[in-house]
Amino acid sequence: MAELDIKPALVKNSSTNSSRKSGRRVSFEFPPNNRPQSQSFSHESIEEFDNGHYHPCCLACCAWSCVILFIFIVIFIFLGISYLAFLKAGMPTINVRTFNVTKFQVDYNSQKMDTIISLGLKFSNKNEELKLLYGPLFIDVTSDDVLLGKTTLSGFAQMPRNETNLDMTMTTNDANVNKYAADDLKSDISAYEMVFDVYISGKIGVKIGSLHMINVPFLSSCEQIKKIDVDYGRKPECDIKMFSFR
Repeated sequence: MAELDIKPALVKNSSTNSSRKSGRRVSFEFPPNNRPQSQSFSHESIEEFDNGHYHPCCLACCAWSCVILFIFIVIFIFLGISYLAFLKAGMPTINVRTFNVTKFQVDYNSQKMDTIISLGLKFSNKNEELKLLYGPLFIDVTSDDVLLGKTTLSGFAQMPRNETNLDMTMTTNDANVNKYAADDLKSDISAYEMVFDVYISGKIGVKIGSLHMINVPFLSSCEQIKKIDVDYGRKPECDIKMFSFR
């Protein structure tokens, strides 16, 4: 009986010890060199963080640079528009004074054409003080899609309040031509119903005192001009456009 009383006590003590062991806390200590460092910012780390970003003074400089650049662009555009308006107001007028077909001969077998035409133009500078400067001028004369002649005039200057008459003769030899278009044109010439076009292209500028302004390209179109009107001295006016090409 004594042994029976002792065993439960031993079992009870062992269970108590095991429960104490299982509830025991374990702590670890790290050496000073191996301790994890905390994520705290010192004054030096904040300065290093600031050095990686732009300061307000840098942002202000960039902003003022953009503003100044924008102002320069606006001024440049304004000056360009003002100059073009000034030049457009000073553009001359061009009229067709005379036009004659001296020779119009077509070889229908080879479809070649020989022509001799004469053309007279009047350039009028209506400006009071502006001297106009013309670069080389390229002139084409067509009728019913047939190129009757072309020529090049050297540049010249025109004084204010001046009218300049330019007379030229154009000769074409062995030029390719459509025989049907040539027939229609020949009939129109015989019936005094000829209609022709004159295209004048080149560059024009102005001169004020010793200042020579930049030349700009222009195109003068004299379209659907009736020869009979020119013969009667009506002098049709041509249309002029700047920065235009043919």
